[in-house]
Parts: sequence; structure tokens; C-alpha cells
Amino acid sequence: MKISVFFAAILFLFSLVILPINKAYACSCAELEPKEAFEKAESVFTGRVLSSKQQRIQNGVMGAIENRDVNLLEVQETWKGVNQSQVIVYDNGHEASCGFHFSVGSTYLVYTYKGKDGERYTSFCSRTNEVSKAGEDLKFLGQGKPAEKEVNLEGELKRISNKDYDMEIFIVGIVVVGAVTFFVVRKVRRKS
Repeated sequence: MKISVFFAAILFLFSLVILPINKAYACSCAELEPKEAFEKAESVFTGRVLSSKQQRIQNGVMGAIENRDVNLLEVQETWKGVNQSQVIVYDNGHEASCGFHFSVGSTYLVYTYKGKDGERYTSFCSRTNEVSKAGEDLKFLGQGKPAEKEVNLEGELKRISNKDYDMEIFIVGIVVVGAVTFFVVRKVRRKS
């Protein structure tokens, strides 16, 4: 009896290690009116999505991994906070974690907020929406202005990476440690 309970406990603990654990996401938003959303936003503009990609962020080699979407938009009209022809907007990547999914080629009314690193980000909770579904907001905003400054941020978008360099760093570290060990052992053998 004791042995079967012991094996059951071992099997249970082993299954916790082997079975994948899925992340849980939850998104809950307070509905904002257009005026309140406009006042809280850092920038408000309409823009067509030129490209979208995922960025991988990790604190150190062993830190938690976070993926987010990076979206390059061409500004068509602006009401607040944007004076250039292109902007990069970040989001959490999953609607379940309040991310907003942009479709390349589509045009959106975008409300952005300042992120922790000073980047523009938006979310499912921000009233960002396709222009065809943003009638109430566009009526409140009235006529926007064209962007004043012509810029091209495609190069900046290309520099944003989703590559995992952990394995390369680990392999280089092993090679360096191995080389140092080899030369130290060789030097010690020559002296004796």
C-alpha cells in the first residue's frame, strides 16, 4: 500500500514536470467614451498598417519571455501627438491579454499610450478600431490634420528582432570555457 502511494506521488510530480503548462490570459476593460479616450491617449491618428511582426523580449538569459507585436503604420490623419508620416505601435499580441490585432493593409483609428520604454503602444481596451467601425470616434474628433514630417521607419522595424540568442550565447560560453581549460591544462603539463 505504502509503495503504491509512493509511486502515485512520484508519477504525479513527474507529470507536473513533463506536461506543458499553458499561460492563462485575462482581459477586462473599462469602456471609455471617445472624449475620455482622447484625453487619456498620448496620440490619436488614423493609419494604414504597412507591416507587422513579433518581437521577443527577455530579461537576461533566464528571464521570462514575452512576445509582443510591432506594427508599422502610415499616418493618414492626426489629431494628437503625431506629426510624422510613419509610426511604430506596439501591442501585447494576444486579444486574451488585451493585445490588439492589426491586419496588414487595413486602416485604423489608433489611440496610443506611452509604454515603459517610451514606445507607443495600444491595446484592445483603447478604442483603437478599424476606421469603418470607428464612426462615433471620428464624429467626435472631426477633421484631422495631415502629418507634417515625412519619415521612413522601415529600417527601424527591421532592426527589431524576435530571435532567441540564448543558445548561441551558451555555445560560445562553452567553447570559451573549453578553450581556456585546454590551454591551462596544456600549460600545467608542460611545466611538470
